[in-house]
Amino acid sequence: MAAALLLLFVGAALLTYSFMQLLAPDEEWVEVQAGSTGGPNVGSEFSFLYRPGSGELSYSADLKAVTALYTQLCRDAYLLFHNEEAAEGVCNLYEINRHPNEILEIDDGFYEAFAAVERTGSRAIYLGPVYDRYESVFFCEDDSQLADFDPRLSPEVAQEYREVARFANDSNSIQVELLGEGRIRLAVSEEYLAYAQREEIDDFIDFAWMRNAFIADFLARGLEAGGYTCGALSSYDGFIRNLDGSGQSYSLNLYDLRDETVYGAAVMNYQGPMSIVSLRDYPASGLDQYRFYRLGNGEMRTPYLDPADGLCRNALHHLTGYAGDRGCGEVLLALLPVYIADQFRPEELARLARTGINSVYCQDRVIWHTDPALELDRLYELDGVRYTEALLES
Repeated sequence: MAAALLLLFVGAALLTYSFMQLLAPDEEWVEVQAGSTGGPNVGSEFSFLYRPGSGELSYSADLKAVTALYTQLCRDAYLLFHNEEAAEGVCNLYEINRHPNEILEIDDGFYEAFAAVERTGSRAIYLGPVYDRYESVFFCEDDSQLADFDPRLSPEVAQEYREVARFANDSNSIQVELLGEGRIRLAVSEEYLAYAQREEIDDFIDFAWMRNAFIADFLARGLEAGGYTCGALSSYDGFIRNLDGSGQSYSLNLYDLRDETVYGAAVMNYQGPMSIVSLRDYPASGLDQYRFYRLGNGEMRTPYLDPADGLCRNALHHLTGYAGDRGCGEVLLALLPVYIADQFRPEELARLARTGINSVYCQDRVIWHTDPALELDRLYELDGVRYTEALLES
């Protein structure tokens, strides 16, 4: 195979393994590193596997050119999608949040992220004030510090989150309006503005834990525009964009979580450009220390907040969705109502399959999937019982 996209490796007690690491078994493939001299960028959260010299340029010239472009894209993505500070000459998320009801002009790739949100009808990004507060959960050093941020432990915090969710789910209260030609307007009602002023809220919208799905699309869009398509992008938190249309075979390891231990289940093979989203309710790498928190009683706090009330939920341990004609952001937002739920509804995955978004997941040692053409290889055994596959028919 030209490249292998690895998700996890089994951990005996704690889940201390690398997630979404790209390996290049062929010497022609290299991992392109984003330079750091231009300032902070998102390169440390992504792997970009590329085959230099596949076009008209020589190996060295191609590698130099793609590295320069990838470095710039990683820097641009950091400035646009992060919500911490203003950036000179850049209309980013920070600027949008602090200029409600004003028409602003933004980068085309950034505009496309909001267009993906609009196409799905998702309200997830409008939980900005909740994300801003809830993310402190992952920086707590012990359970005694959780009460100020965790709605499952504090009725007062739960009520505050519900109040924000009421605004977030009302398009008359808040809505990103796409005006064409890179122009947008964050429309916020007078009632919500007054509430935000009382509560000292600055961040109305935020991509939060979803950020890397949209950044993967942003990076892929820029690389494709530059003609660098013989490669694949992956983030540590489960978002993959394969750009390679050459017909080379790729594989994705599928895993199953049982009794807090991760086991290999099978290998999913695929070809061609693809957007893959993997959602999981457990940490898998060092970077995950800021995405998950395990309480003393074993309960896990995850970043997957329900737009309905701001509570974290997940209906499965692990769910992977993919599509060949849509970006990671759009695939992710389509999966959210299925994954962020109290009960798993497989019929909803069957419905998504009819729209072109297929899914695969493990349950009771069965690998269920919605794609009749899916190729599964190397079905593993657990305690002497081999995993089997089953088609979830639509």
